[in-house]
Amino acid sequence: MASKKQPIKLGIVGCGRVTSEHHLPALQSLPQIQVVAVADTLPDRLNQVVHQFKIERYYPDFRALMGDAEIEVVAVCVPPQLHTEVALAALEAEKHVFIEKPLALSLDQCDALIARAAHASQKVMVGFNLRWHRLLRRAQQAIQQEIMGPVQAVRTTFCSGIRFRRTLPEWRNQPTRGGGAIMEIAIHHFDLLRFLLQSEIEQVFAMPTFSEAVIETVSIAARMANGVQVTALFSEGIGDNHEVEIYGPAGRLQVSCYRFDGLDFFPTSSYPGSIGSRLRRLRRSIAELPQGIASMRQGGDFMASYKAEWAHFSDCIQNNQPVASTLQDGRRALQVALAAAESADQGCPLKVAQARPELNAIRLESLT
Repeated sequence: MASKKQPIKLGIVGCGRVTSEHHLPALQSLPQIQVVAVADTLPDRLNQVVHQFKIERYYPDFRALMGDAEIEVVAVCVPPQLHTEVALAALEAEKHVFIEKPLALSLDQCDALIARAAHASQKVMVGFNLRWHRLLRRAQQAIQQEIMGPVQAVRTTFCSGIRFRRTLPEWRNQPTRGGGAIMEIAIHHFDLLRFLLQSEIEQVFAMPTFSEAVIETVSIAARMANGVQVTALFSEGIGDNHEVEIYGPAGRLQVSCYRFDGLDFFPTSSYPGSIGSRLRRLRRSIAELPQGIASMRQGGDFMASYKAEWAHFSDCIQNNQPVASTLQDGRRALQVALAAAESADQGCPLKVAQARPELNAIRLESLT
Protein backbone atom coordinates (compact mmCIF):
# COMPACT_ATOMS: atom_id res chain seq x y z
CA MET A 1 0.00 0.00 0.00
CA ALA A 2 1.40 3.37 -0.98
CA SER A 3 1.81 6.11 1.62
CA LYS A 4 -0.07 9.38 1.20
CA LYS A 5 3.13 11.04 -0.05
CA GLN A 6 3.70 8.49 -2.79
CA PRO A 7 1.62 8.18 -5.96
CA ILE A 8 -0.50 5.07 -6.30
CA LYS A 9 0.79 2.81 -9.06
CA LEU A 10 -1.90 2.07 -11.65
CA GLY A 11 -2.09 -0.46 -14.46
CA ILE A 12 -4.79 -0.21 -17.13
CA VAL A 13 -6.16 -3.23 -18.99
CA GLY A 14 -7.59 -2.13 -22.34
CA CYS A 15 -6.27 0.71 -24.52
CA GLY A 16 -9.44 1.62 -26.40
CA ARG A 17 -11.24 4.94 -26.67
CA VAL A 18 -12.30 5.36 -23.02
CA THR A 19 -8.67 4.83 -21.95
CA SER A 20 -6.95 7.00 -24.56
CA GLU A 21 -9.51 9.83 -24.73
CA HIS A 22 -10.80 10.02 -21.16
CA HIS A 23 -8.93 8.17 -18.43
CA LEU A 24 -5.32 8.77 -19.43
CA PRO A 25 -5.74 12.51 -20.17
CA ALA A 26 -7.50 12.92 -16.81
CA LEU A 27 -4.90 10.88 -14.93
CA GLN A 28 -2.03 12.94 -16.33
CA SER A 29 -3.04 15.86 -14.13
CA LEU A 30 -3.34 13.82 -10.91
CA PRO A 31 -0.03 13.62 -9.03
CA GLN A 32 -1.44 11.10 -6.55
CA ILE A 33 -1.75 8.43 -9.28
CA GLN A 34 1.00 7.20 -11.61
CA VAL A 35 0.13 5.05 -14.62
CA VAL A 36 3.03 2.60 -14.82
CA ALA A 37 1.66 -0.09 -17.15
CA VAL A 38 -0.99 -0.89 -19.75
CA ALA A 39 -2.15 -4.09 -21.42
CA ASP A 40 -3.98 -4.79 -24.66
CA THR A 41 -4.19 -7.68 -27.11
CA LEU A 42 -3.94 -5.37 -30.15
CA PRO A 43 -0.27 -4.40 -30.73
CA ASP A 44 -0.95 -1.23 -32.74
CA ARG A 45 -3.37 0.16 -30.18
CA LEU A 46 -1.07 -0.81 -27.32
CA ASN A 47 1.97 0.86 -28.92
CA GLN A 48 0.04 4.01 -29.73
CA VAL A 49 -1.05 4.51 -26.12
CA VAL A 50 2.41 3.66 -24.76
CA HIS A 51 4.12 6.25 -26.97
CA GLN A 52 1.45 8.93 -26.68
CA PHE A 53 1.37 8.85 -22.88
CA LYS A 54 4.96 7.70 -22.27
CA ILE A 55 4.03 4.69 -20.18
CA GLU A 56 6.88 2.62 -18.73
CA ARG A 57 5.67 -0.95 -19.23
CA TYR A 58 3.25 -2.67 -21.55
CA TYR A 59 1.88 -6.18 -21.83
CA PRO A 60 0.06 -8.06 -24.61
CA ASP A 61 -1.67 -10.22 -21.96
CA PHE A 62 -3.49 -8.81 -18.96
CA ARG A 63 -2.32 -11.72 -16.80
CA ALA A 64 1.25 -10.47 -17.10
CA LEU A 65 0.13 -7.07 -15.85
CA MET A 66 -1.52 -8.75 -12.86
CA GLY A 67 1.84 -10.27 -12.01
CA ASP A 68 3.55 -6.88 -11.91
CA ALA A 69 4.28 -6.47 -8.19
CA GLU A 70 4.60 -2.68 -8.39
CA ILE A 71 1.01 -2.22 -9.55
CA GLU A 72 -1.43 -1.51 -6.73
CA VAL A 73 -4.55 -0.64 -8.73
CA VAL A 74 -5.96 -2.13 -11.94
CA ALA A 75 -8.40 -0.30 -14.20
CA VAL A 76 -10.64 -2.66 -16.20
CA CYS A 77 -11.35 -0.89 -19.51
CA VAL A 78 -11.91 -3.89 -21.80
CA PRO A 79 -15.15 -4.74 -23.66
CA PRO A 80 -17.99 -5.52 -21.20
CA GLN A 81 -18.06 -9.29 -21.74
CA LEU A 82 -14.50 -9.44 -20.35
CA HIS A 83 -15.05 -7.28 -17.26
CA THR A 84 -15.73 -10.12 -14.85
CA GLU A 85 -12.74 -12.23 -15.88
CA VAL A 86 -10.27 -9.36 -15.67
CA ALA A 87 -11.71 -7.91 -12.45
CA LEU A 88 -11.68 -11.28 -10.69
CA ALA A 89 -8.07 -11.81 -11.76
CA ALA A 90 -7.17 -8.39 -10.33
CA LEU A 91 -8.81 -9.23 -6.99
CA GLU A 92 -6.98 -12.58 -6.91
CA ALA A 93 -3.75 -10.62 -7.47
CA GLU A 94 -4.70 -8.44 -4.47
CA LYS A 95 -5.07 -5.24 -6.49
CA HIS A 96 -7.60 -2.47 -5.97
CA VAL A 97 -9.98 -2.48 -8.94
CA PHE A 98 -11.69 0.20 -11.02
CA ILE A 99 -14.26 -1.26 -13.46
CA GLU A 100 -15.71 0.75 -16.31
CA LYS A 101 -19.45 0.59 -16.85
CA PRO A 102 -21.38 -1.57 -17.51
CA LEU A 103 -20.22 -3.70 -14.60
CA ALA A 104 -20.99 -6.90 -16.54
CA LEU A 105 -23.55 -8.34 -18.96
CA SER A 106 -25.40 -10.56 -16.50
CA LEU A 107 -26.57 -10.29 -12.91
CA ASP A 108 -24.81 -13.57 -12.09
CA GLN A 109 -21.50 -12.03 -13.17
CA CYS A 110 -22.23 -9.02 -10.97
CA ASP A 111 -23.02 -11.31 -8.05
CA ALA A 112 -19.77 -13.21 -8.56
CA LEU A 113 -17.83 -9.95 -8.35
CA ILE A 114 -19.78 -8.80 -5.31
CA ALA A 115 -19.19 -12.12 -3.53
CA ARG A 116 -15.45 -12.12 -4.28
CA ALA A 117 -15.00 -8.48 -3.28
CA ALA A 118 -16.75 -9.14 0.03
CA HIS A 119 -13.82 -11.38 1.01
CA ALA A 120 -11.13 -8.95 -0.15
CA SER A 121 -9.56 -5.97 1.59
CA GLN A 122 -9.10 -4.12 -1.71
CA LYS A 123 -11.32 -1.26 -2.87
CA VAL A 124 -13.53 -1.83 -5.92
CA MET A 125 -15.31 0.98 -7.76
CA VAL A 126 -17.53 1.17 -10.85
CA GLY A 127 -16.82 3.95 -13.37
CA PHE A 128 -19.94 6.11 -13.45
CA ASN A 129 -18.14 9.41 -14.03
CA LEU A 130 -21.33 11.49 -14.23
CA ARG A 131 -21.63 11.21 -10.45
CA TRP A 132 -18.66 13.60 -10.33
CA HIS A 133 -19.81 16.08 -12.98
CA ARG A 134 -19.69 19.54 -11.36
CA LEU A 135 -23.09 20.72 -12.61
CA LEU A 136 -24.84 17.44 -11.87
CA ARG A 137 -23.49 17.57 -8.32
CA ARG A 138 -24.96 21.05 -7.98
CA ALA A 139 -28.24 19.71 -9.37
CA GLN A 140 -28.24 16.97 -6.72
CA GLN A 141 -27.84 19.63 -4.02
CA ALA A 142 -30.72 21.62 -5.51
CA ILE A 143 -32.92 18.51 -5.44
CA GLN A 144 -32.02 17.84 -1.81
CA GLN A 145 -32.85 21.45 -0.94
CA GLU A 146 -36.16 21.12 -2.84
CA ILE A 147 -35.55 24.30 -4.84
CA MET A 148 -38.04 22.96 -7.40
CA GLY A 149 -40.24 21.56 -4.66
CA PRO A 150 -40.77 17.78 -4.62
CA VAL A 151 -39.51 16.40 -7.94
CA GLN A 152 -42.34 15.18 -10.15
CA ALA A 153 -40.69 14.56 -13.53
CA VAL A 154 -37.26 14.30 -15.18
CA ARG A 155 -36.28 14.55 -18.84
CA THR A 156 -32.82 13.48 -19.99
CA THR A 157 -30.95 13.40 -23.30
CA PHE A 158 -27.58 11.81 -24.03
CA CYS A 159 -26.67 11.61 -27.71
CA SER A 160 -23.50 11.37 -29.76
CA GLY A 161 -22.40 10.62 -33.30
CA ILE A 162 -19.89 8.00 -32.24
CA ARG A 163 -21.23 5.40 -34.66
CA PHE A 164 -19.95 7.56 -37.52
CA ARG A 165 -16.36 6.97 -36.38
CA ARG A 166 -14.32 4.67 -38.58
CA THR A 167 -12.44 3.47 -35.50
CA LEU A 168 -15.54 2.10 -33.78
CA PRO A 169 -14.55 -1.35 -32.42
CA GLU A 170 -16.37 -4.33 -33.87
CA TRP A 171 -17.82 -5.46 -30.55
CA ARG A 172 -19.93 -2.30 -30.43
CA ASN A 173 -21.83 -3.62 -33.46
CA GLN A 174 -22.75 -6.80 -31.57
CA PRO A 175 -25.69 -6.57 -29.15
CA THR A 176 -24.79 -9.74 -27.23
CA ARG A 177 -21.39 -8.20 -26.40
CA GLY A 178 -22.87 -4.99 -25.04
CA GLY A 179 -22.97 -2.87 -28.19
CA GLY A 180 -25.70 -0.29 -28.72
CA ALA A 181 -27.13 2.78 -27.04
CA ILE A 182 -28.64 1.05 -24.01
CA MET A 183 -25.50 -0.57 -22.61
CA GLU A 184 -23.10 2.13 -23.79
CA ILE A 185 -25.00 5.37 -23.13
CA ALA A 186 -28.34 4.88 -21.37
CA ILE A 187 -26.79 2.93 -18.49
CA HIS A 188 -24.97 6.14 -17.47
CA HIS A 189 -28.31 7.84 -16.90
CA PHE A 190 -29.87 4.83 -15.22
CA ASP A 191 -27.22 5.23 -12.55
CA LEU A 192 -27.48 9.03 -12.63
CA LEU A 193 -31.23 8.95 -11.98
CA ARG A 194 -30.65 6.78 -8.91
CA PHE A 195 -27.88 9.14 -7.78
CA LEU A 196 -29.91 12.32 -8.23
CA LEU A 197 -33.26 11.12 -6.94
CA GLN A 198 -32.14 8.56 -4.34
CA SER A 199 -34.78 6.15 -5.63
CA GLU A 200 -34.83 3.02 -7.77
CA ILE A 201 -36.13 2.77 -11.33
CA GLU A 202 -39.18 0.54 -11.09
CA GLN A 203 -40.51 0.19 -14.66
CA VAL A 204 -39.24 0.98 -18.17
CA PHE A 205 -40.68 1.13 -21.68
CA ALA A 206 -38.08 1.32 -24.45
CA MET A 207 -38.78 2.19 -28.08
CA PRO A 208 -35.73 1.52 -30.29
CA THR A 209 -34.35 2.29 -33.73
CA PHE A 210 -31.77 -0.18 -35.04
CA SER A 211 -28.61 0.10 -37.11
CA GLU A 212 -26.46 -2.89 -38.04
CA ALA A 213 -28.33 -5.14 -35.59
CA VAL A 214 -27.77 -2.90 -32.55
CA ILE A 215 -29.99 -0.28 -30.96
CA GLU A 216 -28.63 3.01 -32.31
CA THR A 217 -31.35 5.25 -30.86
CA VAL A 218 -33.83 4.57 -28.08
CA SER A 219 -36.44 6.61 -26.28
CA ILE A 220 -37.36 5.40 -22.82
CA ALA A 221 -40.24 6.15 -20.48
CA ALA A 222 -39.61 5.10 -16.89
CA ARG A 223 -41.19 5.31 -13.46
CA MET A 224 -39.19 5.63 -10.27
CA ALA A 225 -40.19 3.91 -7.04
CA ASN A 226 -40.88 7.34 -5.51
CA GLY A 227 -43.37 8.11 -8.30
CA VAL A 228 -41.19 10.41 -10.42
CA GLN A 229 -41.88 10.06 -14.14
CA VAL A 230 -38.88 9.98 -16.51
CA THR A 231 -38.57 10.43 -20.27
CA ALA A 232 -35.20 9.94 -21.94
CA LEU A 233 -33.57 9.89 -25.38
CA PHE A 234 -30.30 8.09 -26.05
CA SER A 235 -28.49 7.78 -29.36
CA GLU A 236 -25.11 6.90 -30.83
CA GLY A 237 -26.02 8.14 -34.30
CA ILE A 238 -27.09 11.80 -34.06
CA GLY A 239 -25.62 15.15 -33.01
CA ASP A 240 -23.97 15.44 -29.61
CA ASN A 241 -26.15 16.64 -26.73
CA HIS A 242 -26.21 15.92 -23.02
CA GLU A 243 -28.94 17.45 -20.86
CA VAL A 244 -30.95 16.74 -17.73
CA GLU A 245 -34.10 18.62 -16.72
CA ILE A 246 -35.76 18.26 -13.30
CA TYR A 247 -39.34 19.48 -12.85
CA GLY A 248 -41.21 20.35 -9.67
CA PRO A 249 -44.14 22.56 -8.66
CA ALA A 250 -41.79 25.48 -7.89
CA GLY A 251 -39.90 25.42 -11.18
CA ARG A 252 -37.54 23.64 -13.56
CA LEU A 253 -33.82 22.98 -13.20
CA GLN A 254 -31.93 22.47 -16.44
CA VAL A 255 -28.42 21.03 -16.71
CA SER A 256 -26.52 21.19 -20.00
CA CYS A 257 -23.51 19.00 -19.31
CA TYR A 258 -21.31 20.30 -22.13
CA ARG A 259 -21.64 24.01 -21.20
CA PHE A 260 -19.60 25.66 -18.45
CA ASP A 261 -22.66 27.84 -17.66
CA GLY A 262 -25.08 24.99 -18.18
CA LEU A 263 -27.03 25.13 -14.92
CA ASP A 264 -30.27 27.15 -15.10
CA PHE A 265 -33.26 27.41 -12.79
CA PHE A 266 -36.58 28.69 -14.10
CA PRO A 267 -39.17 29.42 -11.40
CA THR A 268 -42.74 28.57 -12.26
CA SER A 269 -43.55 32.28 -12.20
CA SER A 270 -40.81 33.09 -14.77
CA TYR A 271 -41.16 32.37 -18.49
CA PRO A 272 -37.82 30.95 -19.79
CA GLY A 273 -37.80 33.16 -22.89
CA SER A 274 -38.61 36.41 -21.11
CA ILE A 275 -36.24 39.38 -21.12
CA GLY A 276 -35.68 39.00 -17.38
CA SER A 277 -34.71 35.33 -17.73
CA ARG A 278 -32.39 36.09 -20.62
CA LEU A 279 -30.67 38.91 -18.73
CA ARG A 280 -30.18 36.74 -15.63
CA ARG A 281 -28.67 34.00 -17.77
CA LEU A 282 -26.38 36.48 -19.54
CA ARG A 283 -25.12 37.91 -16.23
CA ARG A 284 -24.47 34.43 -14.89
CA SER A 285 -22.61 33.41 -18.05
CA ILE A 286 -20.37 36.49 -17.84
CA ALA A 287 -19.66 35.86 -14.16
CA GLU A 288 -18.72 32.23 -14.81
CA LEU A 289 -16.73 32.89 -17.99
CA PRO A 290 -13.22 33.05 -16.42
CA GLN A 291 -13.72 29.72 -14.65
CA GLY A 292 -15.32 28.32 -17.80
CA ILE A 293 -12.35 29.25 -19.97
CA ALA A 294 -9.95 27.61 -17.52
CA SER A 295 -12.11 24.49 -17.44
CA MET A 296 -12.43 24.31 -21.25
CA ARG A 297 -8.65 24.47 -21.62
CA GLN A 298 -8.51 21.24 -19.65
CA GLY A 299 -11.31 19.52 -21.57
CA GLY A 300 -14.38 20.97 -19.86
CA ASP A 301 -16.60 19.67 -17.08
CA PHE A 302 -17.17 16.31 -18.76
CA MET A 303 -13.44 15.56 -18.80
CA ALA A 304 -13.14 16.96 -15.27
CA SER A 305 -15.64 14.33 -14.09
CA TYR A 306 -13.12 11.60 -14.96
CA LYS A 307 -10.41 13.43 -13.06
CA ALA A 308 -12.72 13.84 -10.06
CA GLU A 309 -13.73 10.17 -9.96
CA TRP A 310 -10.08 9.09 -10.00
CA ALA A 311 -9.24 11.61 -7.27
CA HIS A 312 -12.10 10.13 -5.23
CA PHE A 313 -10.92 6.55 -5.78
CA SER A 314 -7.32 7.35 -4.86
CA ASP A 315 -8.52 9.10 -1.70
CA CYS A 316 -10.62 6.06 -0.76
CA ILE A 317 -7.57 3.82 -1.19
CA GLN A 318 -5.14 6.01 0.71
CA ASN A 319 -7.52 6.85 3.55
CA ASN A 320 -9.46 3.57 3.66
CA GLN A 321 -12.80 5.23 2.91
CA PRO A 322 -15.84 3.63 1.22
CA VAL A 323 -16.25 4.28 -2.51
CA ALA A 324 -19.21 6.29 -3.76
CA SER A 325 -19.94 4.10 -6.80
CA THR A 326 -20.17 0.50 -5.63
CA LEU A 327 -20.54 -2.90 -7.21
CA GLN A 328 -24.13 -2.86 -5.98
CA ASP A 329 -24.67 0.40 -7.88
CA GLY A 330 -23.25 -1.23 -11.00
CA ARG A 331 -25.57 -4.21 -10.57
CA ARG A 332 -28.68 -2.05 -10.16
CA ALA A 333 -27.86 0.02 -13.25
CA LEU A 334 -27.29 -3.16 -15.26
CA GLN A 335 -30.63 -4.59 -14.12
CA VAL A 336 -32.39 -1.50 -15.48
CA ALA A 337 -30.44 -1.77 -18.75
CA LEU A 338 -31.44 -5.42 -19.11
CA ALA A 339 -35.07 -4.47 -18.52
CA ALA A 340 -34.81 -1.74 -21.17
CA ALA A 341 -33.29 -4.17 -23.67
CA GLU A 342 -36.04 -6.71 -23.03
CA SER A 343 -38.72 -4.01 -23.27
CA ALA A 344 -37.27 -2.95 -26.64
CA ASP A 345 -37.50 -6.55 -27.80
CA GLN A 346 -41.04 -7.14 -26.54
CA GLY A 347 -42.45 -3.73 -27.41
CA CYS A 348 -44.14 -3.23 -24.05
CA PRO A 349 -43.45 -1.81 -20.57
CA LEU A 350 -41.51 -4.07 -18.21
CA LYS A 351 -40.96 -4.03 -14.47
CA VAL A 352 -37.25 -3.97 -13.75
CA ALA A 353 -37.49 -6.71 -11.14
CA GLN A 354 -39.00 -9.05 -13.74
CA ALA A 355 -36.34 -8.60 -16.42
CA ARG A 356 -34.24 -11.50 -17.62
CA PRO A 357 -30.95 -11.64 -15.69
CA GLU A 358 -28.53 -11.70 -18.61
CA LEU A 359 -28.18 -10.07 -22.00
CA ASN A 360 -27.83 -13.39 -23.82
CA ALA A 361 -31.21 -14.51 -22.43
CA ILE A 362 -33.00 -11.70 -24.26
CA ARG A 363 -34.12 -12.58 -27.80
CA LEU A 364 -31.51 -10.35 -29.38
CA GLU A 365 -31.63 -12.28 -32.64
CA SER A 366 -35.03 -10.68 -33.24
CA LEU A 367 -33.34 -7.28 -33.22
CA THR A 368 -31.32 -7.99 -36.38
